[in-house]
Amino acid sequence: MNNKLVEFKFDDLVVNDSAEFIVEITSEMVMEFANLSGDHNPLHVDKTYAKETELGQTIVHGLLTASFFSRLIGMHLPGKYALFLSQTLRFKTPIYIGQKVTVRGKITQKVEALKTVKINTEILDENKVVVLIDGEAMVKLLK
Repeated sequence: MNNKLVEFKFDDLVVNDSAEFIVEITSEMVMEFANLSGDHNPLHVDKTYAKETELGQTIVHGLLTASFFSRLIGMHLPGKYALFLSQTLRFKTPIYIGQKVTVRGKITQKVEALKTVKINTEILDENKVVVLIDGEAMVKLLK
């Protein structure tokens, strides 16, 4: 999936509509996120420290990876007319620098009166087998 902005309106969407894309997490992304967020925890930025932990290496910030749900909703499902209302998150497995992940969303509910959709959100490993992060997003459609 490319980064072209889609323009789904509420009436265009049906339960089970879905979208996904793949992202490779780079060390540059991790450092930019650390600088932007101010989270310089050594688990994310200090290889020597992280190597001595049970994780054995630095891990990607959970919220860096989860931030791709913003791209999913704002660009792909539903896109232009989306107003992101809420997002739950469960961080299930660490994500490492250099790892490719699949970001996926699927509409599980529509509420006509509120013009909202509930989207099951997931970040999976490259093979789409292991769920690394999951949650649910509530999104209002402005059109």
